[in-house]
Amino acid sequence: MFLVNQRMCAVRMAISAIALAIAIASCTASASANVVIRTSPTFKTPVRSLLLQHVGGVNQGQIHPFTIVLRGTSPTDALIVATYLRTYGLSVSESADKHFLHVVGTFGQIASAAHTGFERVKFGGETFVRATSAPNFPPAVAMRVRATSMSPGMRMRSLAIRKQAIVVGPQTGYGPQTLATVYNINSAYASGITGAGRTVDIAACNNIDPNDIAFFENFYGLPTNVVHVIHIDGTRDQFGNIPPPDLEPTLDVERVIGTAPKARVNLYVVPDCFISQFVDMFAEIAENGHADALSVSYGLFEADYAQAGAGDLLLAQNAALEAVSDAGITTFAASGDSGSWGDPFIAVNFLDVLYPASDPNVIAVGGTTLETSTIGTRLFEYAWGGSGGGVSGIFSITPWQAATPGVASGLFKNLPDVSMDADPNTGVAVAFLVNLPPPIFPVGGTSDSSPAWAGVMALVNQGRAMHGHSVPLQNVAARLYGLRTNPNVIDDITIGANGYFAAKRGYDNATGIGVPNVGNLVRALQ
Repeated sequence: MFLVNQRMCAVRMAISAIALAIAIASCTASASANVVIRTSPTFKTPVRSLLLQHVGGVNQGQIHPFTIVLRGTSPTDALIVATYLRTYGLSVSESADKHFLHVVGTFGQIASAAHTGFERVKFGGETFVRATSAPNFPPAVAMRVRATSMSPGMRMRSLAIRKQAIVVGPQTGYGPQTLATVYNINSAYASGITGAGRTVDIAACNNIDPNDIAFFENFYGLPTNVVHVIHIDGTRDQFGNIPPPDLEPTLDVERVIGTAPKARVNLYVVPDCFISQFVDMFAEIAENGHADALSVSYGLFEADYAQAGAGDLLLAQNAALEAVSDAGITTFAASGDSGSWGDPFIAVNFLDVLYPASDPNVIAVGGTTLETSTIGTRLFEYAWGGSGGGVSGIFSITPWQAATPGVASGLFKNLPDVSMDADPNTGVAVAFLVNLPPPIFPVGGTSDSSPAWAGVMALVNQGRAMHGHSVPLQNVAARLYGLRTNPNVIDDITIGANGYFAAKRGYDNATGIGVPNVGNLVRALQ
C-alpha cells in the first residue's frame, strides 16, 4: 500500500474540523461508493462556518429550476416523486430514462414540498442562496431521491487566465498549428482523423459570439464549425439580463475545434454559473448521451463546499457525473490554477484540490509550461506552477490509480491525471471580442488543457470508428494509465513543480502521468 504523504495529512487534519465531509453529510441522500462520509449521515443542518454570514431571507415568489437525481430508473419511482411534487404546485418533467426529474417552482413552493427554508448567506465576498436544512421528504419520496440541486449555491469559478505580457512564445499565444506540431496531432490529421463524426460537449456559463469563433477559424485556416448552443435553466440570469459572450466558453470552444476541427461541438450554457445549474447541465448532458467527451473548465475547492455548507450540491454533481459516465461520455475537468494550494480565503498555505476535477468519474487535467523553437517545435516542457494537484479529501482512489507508483496517496484520488500546455506566460491563442483590439491574445489556465484533451478524445474515437469500433472508448482513464510507461504515447514531465508537489519520473501530483503524443495515442487506442 502506498504511503500518504505525512505533511499533507497533517495539513488536511488541521482543517478537518471545519472541512470536507461535514458538509457532505448535510445531505440525507446516500453517497455513491466512491464518496467517503466521515460524519453521521443523519446530520441534516448545513455546516455553520465562522466564515459564513447570514444576510437575510429570499423572495418566496422567485422562480428556481432544479434537478432531482433518482436512485434508479424505475418509471414507478419517478411517478411517485413527481406526483408528490406536483401537489405543491411544482412543474415536473421526467427524463426519458426516468433517472432525472426537472422541477420548476418558486422558493416558497420548493420549501413547502421539501419541508425546509431558504436563506441568503455571504461567503468569501459572494452572497448566494442556500437551503436552511436538507430536504425532509416523506419516507416514500426520500427513499427514491439520491440528490437534488434544490439549493442554488455559490458560483463556479472559471479557470481561464488572461495574461497581457508574454514571456515565451508568440504575442498571440500558441495557435492550433504549433500545438498540433508539439503534441504530434499532425500525425492524426495526416491519417484523415480530424474529429469528423464525433461530438464534444462543453459545460460553461454565459455564451459565445459566433463572430469570435469565425474569426479564429479564418485566422488559422480551420474549417467552418457551427457550434450548437444549448441553454439550460433559461437564457436570462436572475436579474432578467441576457448574459454576454464570455472568455471561458469562447476559449473552450476554440481549444476543442483547434484540436479536433471537424468534431461537432455542443456548448451547454447556464446564465448565472450557480453550482445547482451545473448539476442541471450535467443531467441534461447525460440524458442526451451522444458525446464522446465532456469538458468542464470550472470548479471550486473541496473545502469551499464544506465551509459554505454546499455538500449537498457536491453530491448532486457527483450523481449527475456518474450518469454522464454511464452514458459512455468521458469527462475531462480542469484541475485548477492555484497549484497545490487551496482557497486563501479559508487559510494560507493549506493543500486542497478542486471539484469536479476530484470526482472519480472525471479525468483531471493539469497544466504545463511549454517553450518552443522559432519553427514551432518543443524545446522544453515542464510542470506549470499553477497546475492544480494534490489529493482529494472526499473521494477514494480508483483501482488504476492505486496501482500506479508515485501517487501521493494510496487511499484517496490523486490529481491531476494528465496534463497539457496551460501556463499563461506562454498561453494559447484565443479570439474574443474581435471588434476590439487585439482580436487574438494569449490565455492560460487549465481551461486551456481540459478542452484540448476533450478534442483529443474525439480524435481517438474517430480513429476507432475507422477501425470498426461502433461505440466510443470506455474506461478511458484506466486505458491511459495503462499506457503511462510507453514514452511514445505519453510524454512524462519530470521537471518543475506546482508548489508542494514536484514533477518527477512517472506519476506526480503536478502533471499526472504526462502529456499526449496524440498521433501515437490514437493508434494505441484503436
